Amino acid sequence: MFLKKVLSIAIVFGAVALAGMAEAQAASAVVTSTVHLRSGPGTNFRTIGRVHARERVRVNRCDRSLRWCQVQPRRGRTGWVSSRFLDRVSGNHRPGPGSICFHGARGHICIGR
Repeated sequence: MFLKKVLSIAIVFGAVALAGMAEAQAASAVVTSTVHLRSGPGTNFRTIGRVHARERVRVNRCDRSLRWCQVQPRRGRTGWVSSRFLDRVSGNHRPGPGSICFHGARGHICIGR
């Protein structure tokens, strides 16, 4: 009985820790100008929405060229934007392992997860 209780507590703490890790892996950026949100990494993909200037987004990943990044606005669905319209959020300038790097509004930018 004691072992079941300890195991149950360990599972709960493990789930909480994993939820915290998933949240910590989101890299935040700010959009510098209103941009089209596209279905893929390039202007040849269809527009699926807009992201407005000064809006914060979660950056999931960037393509190999580092010129397009997949983002998720606070409202709306995930899509791709040109990375030249992205900048780091103040206080988000110490990237560590797992950081996302791209060619942003002020040159080469790396943001921490």
